[in-house]
Amino acid sequence: MDNQSTLLRIRILVFEDLPGIWTARALEHDLLAEGRTIDSAVHALLRIIRAHIDYDRRHNRDPLSSFRAAPQTYWNAFTRATPLGWASRLAGALPIGAQVVAAVAMERPRAAKVEETLGRQGFHRPAAPVYRAAHL
Repeated sequence: MDNQSTLLRIRILVFEDLPGIWTARALEHDLLAEGRTIDSAVHALLRIIRAHIDYDRRHNRDPLSSFRAAPQTYWNAFTRATPLGWASRLAGALPIGAQVVAAVAMERPRAAKVEETLGRQGFHRPAAPVYRAAHL
C-alpha cells in the first residue's frame, strides 16, 4: 500500500449543536469535533483527522479506514448547507493529498429515530422485561 499516493476526500458538515457550541463532522469517515466557533470546530476536526492518518500510516493501513461514513442524516444536511470557501485551503494541514470541502448547516441535523437506526444496523430492541408479583 502506498499511503503517499492516496487522495483523501473529506466533506465536513458544521452545525451549531448547542448555543455557542459548533460541531464539525466529517462525512466520509465519521469523526467529529466541537469548538466555540465554526473555525475552531473545523480546525479541531482536522487535528483529529491528522492524528488518525499519522497512526494509520505508521501501521501501514489505509488512512481513516477504521471509520465508517456518517449517517445519511448528515449527508442530507450537507447538500442543503452553505459552503465555506476558505475550507478548501485547509487540505495542506493534512499529511497526505486531500480535498477538503466544508459547509455550514442552518440548523442541527435531526437524527433518525433510534429504532430505525438500530434496525438498520442489525440490532433489535430487546423484549420488555416481564415482572411478576411474588406469591407469598
